[in-house]
Amino acid sequence: MRRIITTTLLLLSIAVVAQSQKGQLTQSEAVDLAEKFIARNGYTDLPPDQTKLSYESIEWEENVDKMLELRHDTLERHAYGFRSGRKGGEPGWTIVFRFKHPTYRQMRTNGRAVTMNLDGSKPRVEHVDFILKYATKL
Repeated sequence: MRRIITTTLLLLSIAVVAQSQKGQLTQSEAVDLAEKFIARNGYTDLPPDQTKLSYESIEWEENVDKMLELRHDTLERHAYGFRSGRKGGEPGWTIVFRFKHPTYRQMRTNGRAVTMNLDGSKPRVEHVDFILKYATKL
């Protein structure tokens, strides 16, 4: 009887852990999602998907073409690094991209970050630069 109870508790523990991890992206899945997100939103040299644009929290540009012109080709296509967690210590992922055409010293040491929840929901480009040395390089 004791063995049955122990086995049942073990199986319940495994089920709880599996359920809690269900839907969580791996690091490589988060990187892939972020790379597609910045391309779709016009930050790379690839054409954007204007049907699925996301706006940064400080973007008030009513002219979408002008907004996309300002974004175009500013970031490298492939992620530079990552961090676990989101801004403010929330759970999730932070995927970091280097500026494509760094002209100022700051732009060589800083990049931009895409943050998202652990399951990949609510991705967004943070409007403040991310200091590259705080990311784990890929």
